[in-house]
Amino acid sequence: MSRLTLLWILAGPACLLFFSLWNIPGLTGTASLLCGITGWMVIWWISEAVPIPVTSLLPMLLFPLFGISSAEAATSPYAHPLIFMFFGGFCLSIALEKTGLHQQIAVRALRLVGSAPANQLAALMAITAFLSMWMSNTATAVMMLPIALSVVAVAPLQQQKVLAPALLLGVAYASSIGGIATLIGTPPNALLAAFLEKTYQIKLGFGQWMLLGVPLALSMLLVCWFWLSRVYFRLHLMAPVTQSAQDNATAVTRPQRLVAVIFLITALCWIFQPLLSQWSGLALSDTVIALSAAMLLFLLPVRHPLAENFAAAVQPVLNWQDSEKLPWGVLLLFGGGLSLAGQLQQHGVSDALAQWFQGLHGVPALLIIAAVALLIVFLTELTSNTAVAAAFLPILGPVALSLDLSPLYLLVPAALAASLGFMMPVGTPPNAIVFASGQLNIRDMIKAGVVLNIFGVVLITLWCQLILPFWL
Repeated sequence: MSRLTLLWILAGPACLLFFSLWNIPGLTGTASLLCGITGWMVIWWISEAVPIPVTSLLPMLLFPLFGISSAEAATSPYAHPLIFMFFGGFCLSIALEKTGLHQQIAVRALRLVGSAPANQLAALMAITAFLSMWMSNTATAVMMLPIALSVVAVAPLQQQKVLAPALLLGVAYASSIGGIATLIGTPPNALLAAFLEKTYQIKLGFGQWMLLGVPLALSMLLVCWFWLSRVYFRLHLMAPVTQSAQDNATAVTRPQRLVAVIFLITALCWIFQPLLSQWSGLALSDTVIALSAAMLLFLLPVRHPLAENFAAAVQPVLNWQDSEKLPWGVLLLFGGGLSLAGQLQQHGVSDALAQWFQGLHGVPALLIIAAVALLIVFLTELTSNTAVAAAFLPILGPVALSLDLSPLYLLVPAALAASLGFMMPVGTPPNAIVFASGQLNIRDMIKAGVVLNIFGVVLITLWCQLILPFWL
């Protein structure tokens, strides 16, 4: 452990000690303690001196200990329904990975677009973004990296110097962009939905979010492809790559067919959930749909024709050992963020913070949205986007209300901007994954990423200003 890490660790409890000795004017002693715990969690989340999931457990320990809430009130947010929706989405992504269905999709799409480098970049980015809509950005980048490298490997050596960074950045950026499109695509989206439902009783449906997220993701993906292929790397001037190591596609297996059917049915149920609930009379929710898909993956048997005996031949797609791959830490982070947000609201801390921004009255909403998006993008380049969202959503909601705006006007841009860390290897896990391949220098990532960060802030600002009045 370095000295700097130790200092960050000690800074958290020191923050609580400071607020326990100084009562903030207008707040009760309990609320001041809550501010100290909030500062403690933010320090540990942003510095990552302590693992983010461990920091997320602090509300369960400290809230009952200091009398801020009961143990039941502190722990119940860790079982919020949207956390289980994310659990179901994670099970789907593990099934895609386990059966290799993602590779089937990628190989066939690459064969369709031909050998032009710009077209191959477009195909890789489109596939990556589509997979990232339903899987974690990290898993998508890990899966697509070998496919991108296989395209680079068969190119002439001179072309590889340009093609490698272009394709790798395309995979990293598309992994982040695709997550914007759905509630389960990236943790900040689901955290936003859970926070809105718990704090403001605003329920975001899966299909409702897609009406906002899909057009924005498509626009951002198109801008990203144009910037990388036509401006920065100028791939349209390169000679075609004559052969790909992924040209030979294997036959679709039975497990892949089963997962594809479950995946399509689940996606359609999510999109048309309000209509299905009304037509069937059942209390269908996004969480029920996600958990139903997960149960089917653990229950439905699929026959493997090459197995030696019946017991080995007939197995469900997923078994409990596969659950070890689930990102349980992300689920704990959701719970910690929701528990913190609930107490900030209950004890009036969020409202007190919002009063500090009363001076912004009269500033155009467009400028406020842009400032929020820019701030979140900058912070995301330095630390976990989910941690940034968990720390700032409880603050931005009351700020919006104090400015006579709907909470959505600041919360939605913040959640979207948390997915746009394009500039630094530490900005997002996909950035780190492609940078670790050794075929990309940090200069290209910074120069390409800073422009995309600016484009992203502009697109989010304009899109939210345009769509949110009709979306509310």
